[in-house]
Amino acid sequence: MAHRRHSAALLLAGLLALSGCSNDPGPEQLKKAEDRYQELINQKLSAQDPAWTEVSAQFEAVPKDSKARPEAEKRLAALKAAREEIPPRPLARPGATGKGASDVEAKRAACEALAKKMGESRSEPTRKLLRGALDECQAELVKLEANSHPPGEEVHPPGEAAH
Repeated sequence: MAHRRHSAALLLAGLLALSGCSNDPGPEQLKKAEDRYQELINQKLSAQDPAWTEVSAQFEAVPKDSKARPEAEKRLAALKAAREEIPPRPLARPGATGKGASDVEAKRAACEALAKKMGESRSEPTRKLLRGALDECQAELVKLEANSHPPGEEVHPPGEAAH
């Protein structure tokens, strides 16, 4: 009976020892990648910074069959989403309604952005350059506003009937 207990204890000890010696390098690679990921976040680096390419490569290096791969995939997806280029504003589309949908709204927003940049500028040459761009933007805005009419109030040239 003592021999059986001894054998069972040895078998159990062997199984425990084997389970602790994993051949999966994924968790260690994931930990390294996550540590670097956190460093870059703490440094407040832009998603476009080249350092993120290194981190992406570290997450990619986690083996596909590793138990850590699903977590690496989540991080990769988040990095990819953060690094995608944002479409240029305004996102106006023909037939769209609401703020930014019309050419007038888009031009007004562009002029406002130029004015804001000019106000934040500290150098005189930059301010002069921005002033010229702002003057041009405002002139275009005046033209757009002069030709913009709400639906139903369109202006038709003489002799042309409304449709």
